[in-house]
Amino acid sequence: MLIYFNDKYIPFEDVKVSPFDRAFLFSDGVYEALRTYNGKLFRLDEHLRRLKYSLDEVGISFHNFSQIENICVKLAEINNVKTDYSVYIQISRGVSFPRTHHYGNNLTPNVFSYIKPINDNSDQINNGVKVILEKDLRWLRCDIKSTSLLPSVMTNQKAVMKNAYEAILFRDDFITEGSHTNFFAIKNDTLFTAPLSNYILNGVTRKVILEICKENKIDFFEEYIKPNDMKTFDEFFLTGTTTEITPIIKIDDWVCSDGVPGETTRKIQKLFYKEVEQIR
Repeated sequence: MLIYFNDKYIPFEDVKVSPFDRAFLFSDGVYEALRTYNGKLFRLDEHLRRLKYSLDEVGISFHNFSQIENICVKLAEINNVKTDYSVYIQISRGVSFPRTHHYGNNLTPNVFSYIKPINDNSDQINNGVKVILEKDLRWLRCDIKSTSLLPSVMTNQKAVMKNAYEAILFRDDFITEGSHTNFFAIKNDTLFTAPLSNYILNGVTRKVILEICKENKIDFFEEYIKPNDMKTFDEFFLTGTTTEITPIIKIDDWVCSDGVPGETTRKIQKLFYKEVEQIR
């Protein structure tokens, strides 16, 4: 596979990153992930706005956002990817020697990107998934899409070891989000999801779902849910760029929604796919 690295398209095994790259030493970088539907990048402008926000918040100087769409399209072309694909883009602060916590203002960011065909997630979408509840041990700037992901990695690995799809995180007695997803709950056909703050990522799919609710007069509230109140809700689902809308049918040992995706979740799924089917 050919990948993009600093203005070059080269085999991934030929990429050479300095051990003094600050992303390697400090996780001093940000990333973005997006995907296509019908060969078109979905909500590209919103992904780029979120990438710019992350870069601005950590103070990485990168401004050439206009090249990103061309990079994605060329990667698909030179890798002969004919199906829909996902794109990973990472921008590090750059190389700084010797290793110090502080950095100068003259660093050149390293830009890396690759694509891969979208995995078949129809089983999870159609039948639902199991999740586990875990304490949110991440830092306090989860609104930044930082490469500093070790707590998320640890909780997601714990989910996998428990034969679960995802870990749902809670902090100070309120649920924030998943380790790599946003979280929704439904009660009496009304959606609930955590409000935007430094505790959660401003998910693009999350935003699309709330737009769909407004357009179709589906009630929703952006407010926190307490873990102890979860059994008072009727349905749950996850959202994400490649997760799309994935129903939750089991939380730890509790079988929720009678073990099948709920009616409101199904309605949201149908409305979402109606939205993306219009992309040409």
